[in-house]
Amino acid sequence: MFDMIKKIIKIIFKIVGLAMTGLVAYIVWAINPWNMPAIFKRNYPEAFEKMPLSLISPFINIY
Repeated sequence: MFDMIKKIIKIIFKIVGLAMTGLVAYIVWAINPWNMPAIFKRNYPEAFEKMPLSLISPFINIY
């Protein structure tokens, strides 16, 4: 009986873990942190050009 409860708890933890992984993946996909330089360049072009990142500025697509 105790072994069956352990198995059920392990299955529940695996399902919850997969759900949490899916949720985090969706949030990262929705926010898209790799696109942040493009967002800053589009919204604050003058400030962005003054930053040390101006060397990579031509490589950031803002469209």
